[in-house]
Amino acid sequence: MDRSDAIEILRRPRVAFPIAAGIGLAVWFSMASTAMATMLSITLFCIVLWVLTPIPPSYTGLIALGLIAVTFSTDLALVGFQKPATWLIGFGLLMGEATRQSGLATRVGRWVATRSVGNPTEVGSRRTYRRLLLALSLGAHALAFLVPSALVRILALAPILRELGSLFDSREARVGLYIGPLFATFYGSAGILTADLPNIIISGFSQSIADHTISWSEWWLHMYPILGFVRVLLVIGIVYLLFRPPAGSNVALPDDETGSDGRDERRMLVFLLVGAGIWATDFVHGFHPVIGAIVVVILAFLPRIGIAEFETIGRKVDFSILFFIAAVFAIGDGLTQTGFTDEASTYLLALIPTDAPLVVILMSVFFITFVLTFLMEGLAVASVLTPILIPYIEAAGLPVTPVLLAEVTALSSYFFPYQSAVLIVILNEGDIETRELIIATVACSAATIALLLPIQFGLFDILY
Repeated sequence: MDRSDAIEILRRPRVAFPIAAGIGLAVWFSMASTAMATMLSITLFCIVLWVLTPIPPSYTGLIALGLIAVTFSTDLALVGFQKPATWLIGFGLLMGEATRQSGLATRVGRWVATRSVGNPTEVGSRRTYRRLLLALSLGAHALAFLVPSALVRILALAPILRELGSLFDSREARVGLYIGPLFATFYGSAGILTADLPNIIISGFSQSIADHTISWSEWWLHMYPILGFVRVLLVIGIVYLLFRPPAGSNVALPDDETGSDGRDERRMLVFLLVGAGIWATDFVHGFHPVIGAIVVVILAFLPRIGIAEFETIGRKVDFSILFFIAAVFAIGDGLTQTGFTDEASTYLLALIPTDAPLVVILMSVFFITFVLTFLMEGLAVASVLTPILIPYIEAAGLPVTPVLLAEVTALSSYFFPYQSAVLIVILNEGDIETRELIIATVACSAATIALLLPIQFGLFDILY
């Protein structure tokens, strides 16, 4: 029996469920059946199912909501549906459907393809794939300077990338063209203050708790050269090595004509630009990104003005992902309310030798944050750990900026989809398997930790 056969056996429901239940019950009994133990056992039970995926992740989320409702309260179980990030994903799904119905995804995909690679019969499918992968990934990364939410960027880009992938007969090329640009805009977010919500949360706590401001330019100078641009190039290289078309595969690059008059595409583009204007000016009005998504959806489905029929969305859009997202947030809130997060964070921070070199402290903060992301979604970790971390920084007399930025690096280094709502959206929106996504995330995160983290923290040590 090889490794793949063993994994398939573990993924069978009759094997995976007993393993998950056994781990959960072992924790529950070992911690004297307290409320904290109950919440942690539910968490570990769900994590095992999310990793092994004997059932869809959203269905595991539904089970989690039921367990939390029975053992704690319906208020806690449903708290995730009150989070703006949950509805950002919901409205983002509608944005993606409107983009598809309008034909804009097809139009943009063809435009990018014809202008990026020229005549594919002259360059070959593999070279065509390389050019597309590089152009799309750099373009998706550039979008991070304008749209302050990785979720929004991915929901907007996914339909276009699926359309471009369909030009190749190779599954490897389709997966690579989908994952590569999305990973570029996601993993490169650490280098730009306004590119993702955890960055904004951490900088906000820095200002409110420590009265320490990390400006956009300071963040960019500290993080972007290594964990922004170089990391994006690293991600592109890894995706190319993991997913590239065989030498004999074919690509059918179309012309730039879609056969339509283009009115729906132009209107949808205008609607998206209105949303982008709201997202890009959040520093002026302070609206959550979900407001921009709502505006786009209202315009796209508005009778006579919009380009899609609102009555069709129940048949066209799969909203089951919301159960997963709601469960992740409910688990995060549950671990916080039962005191587990505070105790775990305080215990782990106490292990850091405050008289050690700065590089050692930064690595310690990184791995503490990294460990917590295996139990809670990244946004929850940023919201819970940062208020505990800042008083520790001040009491130890450490420089605030590099220590908080060490936390940021961990919040962009995930291994499994359940750790981040962004990764779940990537999995849900594309025709990729969980195994393929896990391989890519593990490779990109491991390479970041092994190759880029020592350079980044070494730079902090020189600066501070």
